[in-house]
Amino acid sequence: MPKVSVIIPTYNSSKFICDAIDSVLNQNYRNFEIIIIDDGSTDDTKEKLIKYESKINYYYKKNGGPASARNYGVQRSQGEYICFLDADDIFLPKKLEIQVSLLDQYRHAGIGLLYSDFFCIDEYDYTILKYYKCKDFSSHKKALQYLYLHNYINTSTVMVKKDYINQIGLFDEELRYLEDYDLWIRLGMEHEFYHIAKPLVKTRSYTNSYRKKISNTVKKSYINKVKEKAKTLLDNLDTAICKKDCCEFKNNVTK
Repeated sequence: MPKVSVIIPTYNSSKFICDAIDSVLNQNYRNFEIIIIDDGSTDDTKEKLIKYESKINYYYKKNGGPASARNYGVQRSQGEYICFLDADDIFLPKKLEIQVSLLDQYRHAGIGLLYSDFFCIDEYDYTILKYYKCKDFSSHKKALQYLYLHNYINTSTVMVKKDYINQIGLFDEELRYLEDYDLWIRLGMEHEFYHIAKPLVKTRSYTNSYRKKISNTVKKSYINKVKEKAKTLLDNLDTAICKKDCCEFKNNVTK
């Protein structure tokens, strides 16, 4: 049975999907499964994936948005740990190795989510446009308070424990945008985060990406929905796990 399930939701991303899959197949760590959730693509995604037939688990479903696709993948996953990889992003070769090692090492430390720094690249992976270094925090409570203000966790950098996602509930399928932001906040109310201060992912920035197709008005609407939902949780922050002023983050990973 695989230890890690890498879930790749895709919708009309045939231009990039092979790069995403290859980046998983090229990982140093080998005990994983790749789950492709085709969220109703109308391009040639299915044809592009034929050559990976023996290496992936492919599912086609009616379009329901990123939350629906990721949940569909989680429900069919076998791994103890789960990673989400956007179809236009790329894992760096040591991502799984580093994250599995850390979750195994701190198995009983209450850590439910790992995330890392990342590179932002152009559409063709020719140029690194920016190195996003995530902010460090002295306590989990401060990390959650800042998360309410800014979603600093890149979904493709994340590794989470499957049991913890099932405990708090999966992605909210009513959210067609920022569904990941909502899940991180809910997960953070129960379990700690761990920041890996090195880039483990390359994220594409280009004109026709899903995020850039969403209007600012719609984005603002979803931000308000997520923050309103989170406010009730954060109002009770001092009575949640964060009251313990959880252990300081360990930000230096040697590998």
